Amino acid sequence: MSLLLPQTRVGTVRSATPVSIHGDRYLDLVVDLEGDAGPAVVGRVGAADCPDALMPGERVSVRFTMGVMVRVAREVG
Repeated sequence: MSLLLPQTRVGTVRSATPVSIHGDRYLDLVVDLEGDAGPAVVGRVGAADCPDALMPGERVSVRFTMGVMVRVAREVG
């Protein structure tokens, strides 16, 4: 399925690196999407749109709009 369509996908965090740009906080993420044989997706999400202290191996829901990662939430259960 094309990531250009608005959608939420489940995946596993491969890496999460905090970044500060001119005082604004972001998180650079690499996520392996469930059911996707392609390479991991990479994105930068504002700290307000991402849970605190994400660690590699955590399962997350990732919201995409026009192929851009816009929101991340921890998966429950």
